[in-house]
Amino acid sequence: MTNSENKRLALNTGILYIKLILSIFIGLYTSRVILQVLGASDYGLYTIVGGIVSMMNFFGTTMVSVTYRHIVVEFGKGKEGNPNKIFNTVMVIHIGLVLFLVTLGETLGIYYIKNIANIDSSKINDAIFVLHMSMLATSLNILSIPYNGLIIAREKFIFTAIVEIGRSILQLILVITLTYYLGNRLRAYSTIVTLYSALLPICLFIYCRIKDKDIIRWSFNKKRTDYIQILQYAFWIMLGAVASIGQNQGSNMIINLFFNTIINAAFGIGFQINNYVMMFVQSLNQAAVPQIMKNQGGNKNARSLAIVYNISKYAFFIMLIPTIPLILNIDIVLKLWLNKAPTYTNIFAILLLIGGLIKCMGVGFDSYIQATGKIRTYQIFYSCAYLLVLPVSYFFYNIGAPAYTIIICTIAAVISILVFQLIYLSKISTFKIKEYIKHTTKPCLLVTFFSSPLIILKMLWSDNIYGFLGFSIMAIIWIIAMIGIFGLNKEEKSKIYSLINKKIKR
Repeated sequence: MTNSENKRLALNTGILYIKLILSIFIGLYTSRVILQVLGASDYGLYTIVGGIVSMMNFFGTTMVSVTYRHIVVEFGKGKEGNPNKIFNTVMVIHIGLVLFLVTLGETLGIYYIKNIANIDSSKINDAIFVLHMSMLATSLNILSIPYNGLIIAREKFIFTAIVEIGRSILQLILVITLTYYLGNRLRAYSTIVTLYSALLPICLFIYCRIKDKDIIRWSFNKKRTDYIQILQYAFWIMLGAVASIGQNQGSNMIINLFFNTIINAAFGIGFQINNYVMMFVQSLNQAAVPQIMKNQGGNKNARSLAIVYNISKYAFFIMLIPTIPLILNIDIVLKLWLNKAPTYTNIFAILLLIGGLIKCMGVGFDSYIQATGKIRTYQIFYSCAYLLVLPVSYFFYNIGAPAYTIIICTIAAVISILVFQLIYLSKISTFKIKEYIKHTTKPCLLVTFFSSPLIILKMLWSDNIYGFLGFSIMAIIWIIAMIGIFGLNKEEKSKIYSLINKKIKR
């Protein structure tokens, strides 16, 4: 990577981390206030109706990656690219998607509320109102996706971070004011959600109108093949996303079939812990995706692959830093957080974190494959690997396997996908497995191996909050030191030393 690309990637990652940390804290507190204000019954009702809309909104969020992939590739082509044509093509597709989802929501959604959902008859009108407001919020979000894709393609993460943080703060303020409202709080809350949801689309439209007026200029694309090409690409991306969601939801159903809701709770808590750690990796990936795709679109394959090698390694290190202290302190963490965690929660959490570490080894692979456009074979394998977890787990549970077997099967699927990605990348590009092992796998394994003495050192610390904090600080320092010694090459070390010297001299 060039020096400017390294700086841009570091800046964008830092911005996304700040946004992520603030959003997590605000989100956790807001959720607590909402539950207190609405009460369990109304909160549950909103979750039911919101779940219908979230399921529909899934199709829209999947289109974000489709949008910025095509726009970024056009940017990579330089003067030969036509981002205006792509933007307008995607805009028409999203307008069609909104019309389809609104029709679906206002027919099947209302039918579900009136005839299927277990909702008190006195709350039916409230539920329908929530559905209407949720559909409006979803429509606004979907229509903003082309603008969001354009901003991601431009790597304007400072702007999106400011808007997202502002939106979270606005949500918190509105929810707190709701505590003083004496009317129908459920309807008021659904209106609040729509209001703060509208903030992002409005800001995105104004920003793009000022900064990218030529790109968003309306011009209807009559070329049918352009629509077909984007929709075909979207179908294969959506297939993988559906398989991933299906595997997660199916895992819960199979666990419930053979065990009980307590084990479901353990699985859910373990999944939540892993998701919070993975958010930091996803922020790094989000910052890198535009550069991978832009370089690939501009036929700068070597530069694009260099980013892939580095991102996979950095993602692993970022995941490793909190994962080792969490795994070695999982029981005390669960006790401090939940007081009494459900059975198997510690095993579920440990296995899910290990699976997350393995998945980090392939961060950037998805983006590179998507940038090439050759995604059909990969998405089919990806979907089959994840969905096969369900019947295989069912078989093992039938013969008396323990509850955490499904996580082991998921880890096996993750490993098989990683191996397939390596082989597939080497066939469709100049990607070399030997280079990947040298630049990514070897440093990751060395850092992990030389961090293993922490298992023995953990025995010297007491199992209380002070022991947890003390050991965690020591473990983080140890892991960072191992990354500096064994994880970074000479060029990376030189850049870090140079940066530190500049900061000291200032």
